[in-house]
Amino acid sequence: MKFLLLAISLMTATFGVERPALASGLDTVATLPFTIIAKRAHDRRLFTQGMAFHGELLVESGGNYRESRVIVRETDHPSPRAEQRLPATWFGEGLAVQGDRAVVLTWRENTAQVLSLPGLEPLSRFTYEGEGWGLAWDGQSFIQSDGSERLTWRDPETFGVQHTMTVRAGQDPVPMLNELEWVDGRLLANIWLSDWIVVIDPATGKVLGKLDLAALLNPAERRHADVTNGIAWQASQRLLWVSGKNWPWMFALRLELPATGKASE
Repeated sequence: MKFLLLAISLMTATFGVERPALASGLDTVATLPFTIIAKRAHDRRLFTQGMAFHGELLVESGGNYRESRVIVRETDHPSPRAEQRLPATWFGEGLAVQGDRAVVLTWRENTAQVLSLPGLEPLSRFTYEGEGWGLAWDGQSFIQSDGSERLTWRDPETFGVQHTMTVRAGQDPVPMLNELEWVDGRLLANIWLSDWIVVIDPATGKVLGKLDLAALLNPAERRHADVTNGIAWQASQRLLWVSGKNWPWMFALRLELPATGKASE
């Protein structure tokens, strides 16, 4: 029943859905300040699942059956330079960029599609067990979320499981981990159905801090947008780009991330 309700929520808009309470341990985790550096137009038809940079080009995946696609665009221009639609029977999910290829997950189809960059030509496919939600590349391995508190490290050549880790705030597991992004030795994760991004120490699974994105959209924009989702690190500018499902905008944030090695006091 739990996964049936989850499917209904994912396949239909979650406009106005009451946000769940955070894991209690997150109450003690520091909320990190940030500055909005830029605000750019975003394709509000895109049910954003994953974002990542390939050089200065933004690669973004969108979900929903019969609507899933991957695009490559410039941050200043919402029209895609390249676009690849996924099969109608696939629900596209998060993606990661590894060199000149993008790997995009599917929700329940147990398949990851590899696409060339920047042209998005289909290459090979991986198969895996369980649900696919978010994906990140740490320079050596892919890191995958499945909507739980668990993260899975995967081999870049076979997509086989290398190891798993539970994310915790204090002693409390942090479920609903979704879109992922690797930033300077830290892992960032959207928490589904919330406006929070958590910063995770990948060596310990401890949450080091959190970002509150609730104020990025005004109330009128919120009425026509879905949940916060999408994180991309633009290393050349040291900017964190964030957006959401069916959002009219994406935002570039300047912030200082906490050091790894211990949780924020």
